[in-house]
Order: sequence, then C-alpha cells, then structure tokens
Amino acid sequence: MNTQNTILNPFKTAMATIVMLFLSFYAIAQDCYFYHEYQCKFPNTTYYLSGQSRSALFTYGMTSEFKLVTFSNEDYHISICYQFKIKNIRFRLIEDNEDKTVLFDNAEANYKTEVSFTNTEARRIIVEVSVPEVANAKDKDEKQCVGVLVHSRKTLREPKSTLGF
Repeated sequence: MNTQNTILNPFKTAMATIVMLFLSFYAIAQDCYFYHEYQCKFPNTTYYLSGQSRSALFTYGMTSEFKLVTFSNEDYHISICYQFKIKNIRFRLIEDNEDKTVLFDNAEANYKTEVSFTNTEARRIIVEVSVPEVANAKDKDEKQCVGVLVHSRKTLREPKSTLGF
C-alpha cells in the first residue's frame, strides 16, 4: 500500500473543496458583471458594442454614476435594464463640465429605457442611474442588477461624391 497517496488524498480533497467554495462565492459576487450584455435592448446591427457599458448591483434608494467618453461624428445608443419590479428607474445623461447640463432625463420621457443621439463634438458625459426608495418593497434590502448598455457607430451620412475615395 502506498502511504503517500493515502496522506495526499485527504489534502487534495480538502484543497479541491476550498477552491470550489471560493469559485462559487466569486461567481455569486460576479453575477451582475455581464448583465447589460444579456438583458439590455440592442439597437440595430449597424452599431458596435462599447467597452464603456456597465452593470452593477443596486438597492432601492441608491444612485450611482459613471463617466462616458463620446466622440465627434458618432451616433450613440444607450439603454438601461434592471431586475427591479418597479418601472421608474431614472437615468440621466449629464455633460461633465462646469455647467453640468442635463442632456437627457428619462423621467421627462415617461421613463424610457433607451435613447439615441448623434454627437457633433467630443465630450465627457456622466451617466447617472437612480433607483427610487420603495418603503413597502418585499425585497427592499436585496441587491439587484442594473445594466447600462452603450453602442456607437460612425454617423451615417450621404457621401459627398460618387467618384473616388
């Protein structure tokens, strides 16, 4: 009988169990990571997925924001998606400058979950997402996913000439 295998087997089993527990906790923590790619509405196929898209865990009453860099002569499509049962999740696009001009507020558009726009100049935009406080929600303290999906494409224009490049 090989005593080395007898000693290592419990050790290997214990290590495998620890690794599996760690991976399962890690998977639960990362549950929201790609939520936007699978749940948010995609525009037509002329747009490309932006790496600036995000997903995060939210609770009722929470507001969070991230910065988005947009480029001139590009069309953008931004959509949000969420696990919350309520339908009034607010998102705003705010110009990231001294004036903090609100470019879009879905609260003024019946809480639409998407917006498309053409950008004529490069700018930084703050994407702000707010989940309202709901005192009587059963899942009040439960963390739920919210995704912001960003797509872009070169602005579609008629060609200046039919000859040459």
